[in-house]
Amino acid sequence: MNNKKRYQELASKWLDGTITEAEKIEFSHWYNDHNDDVDIPRSFAADEEELRMRILNKINNSLSASKPTKVLRIPRKYIAIAASLALFFLFGGYLWYSNSGSEQAQIISVNEVQPGGNKAKLTFADGQEVDLSEQHTGLIVGDDIVYIDGSMLFDDETDKSTSFAILSTPRGGQYQIQLPDGSQVWLNSSSSLKFPKKFDTKFRAVELLSGEAFFEINTQYVDNKKIPFYVKNDNQLTEVLGTKFNVNMYEQALGTITTVTEGSVGVRSPHMESNDGTVLTKGEQSILKGQDVYVSQVNTDEFTAWKDGYFYFNDASIYTVMAAFERWYDIEVQYTSAKSDYLFVGKIPRNVTLGTALNVLKSAGVSYEWKDNRYLIIK
Repeated sequence: MNNKKRYQELASKWLDGTITEAEKIEFSHWYNDHNDDVDIPRSFAADEEELRMRILNKINNSLSASKPTKVLRIPRKYIAIAASLALFFLFGGYLWYSNSGSEQAQIISVNEVQPGGNKAKLTFADGQEVDLSEQHTGLIVGDDIVYIDGSMLFDDETDKSTSFAILSTPRGGQYQIQLPDGSQVWLNSSSSLKFPKKFDTKFRAVELLSGEAFFEINTQYVDNKKIPFYVKNDNQLTEVLGTKFNVNMYEQALGTITTVTEGSVGVRSPHMESNDGTVLTKGEQSILKGQDVYVSQVNTDEFTAWKDGYFYFNDASIYTVMAAFERWYDIEVQYTSAKSDYLFVGKIPRNVTLGTALNVLKSAGVSYEWKDNRYLIIK
């Protein structure tokens, strides 16, 4: 067995918890003997010494533990991946090990593709547009005034023609907004939210025009009467009965996916009677397609991790993984084969470069070609 295969085997054994103490030491010795051959992405460590200390500290901590920690369980017949910052630190030396000049150039090129960030556009009813840059973290809307980072952006007290606005995120963008009632909304990439500059006293409503959003809704009362809150789109009407939930409408062919993390919501097709809706409580998810609603219990973290800065895959196909990468890294993905049965399990930080994320897939057997600084060819 050549050295590369041997240390790939050790990396896999460390992941699934079957590595012995002797093999741990072998792996750490290998890194010390070969650290001259390690290419370090600038975003990962300032220099080789910093990378070496990160990896060795992780190895020493693991060696001193009484039991190895299982980072990932691999289901039968599944090809699984796991990613976390600890994983990157531990196997950084292996993941960027240089085999040839051509592969080295490819990894550096891919690693220059930066992750998405706070980017959005605010469009008012009169056509006025405001670009929201990386430096800004979120919008606050209240009393007909729009604020950004505490500064007044727009005063609409006299001009009622701009009574609503649309917040849109591009590929590679995300944004947070505080609505006039104090409710919070997080927009994922390639998403749009239409909202009023001021809510009515009888009901509150916003429209998710596209993409995905996480909602945290404030309860409000007028004359001791609760003011309802609705999230609308072309296919679904969501009545908020609780506080926190996620709505995903990326794949229109699959339907609208609603996941409740706290409280409860009612979901129904706009063409259904109000009493024909389905109520979801904490930990439940609905998929509404047409007038059919399918409800199941889920691990909500899998569907809301994006808000907290992670990709979370649970038996996800390569196509699901790549669709998330396309939106977040603003790239185009192509495939050389018609079908893949690979299923991936793992959690990857969204603040890493495309090259870092792809190296995790590469360790699971996925090969790719990076072309024209835009196209990722999955082989």
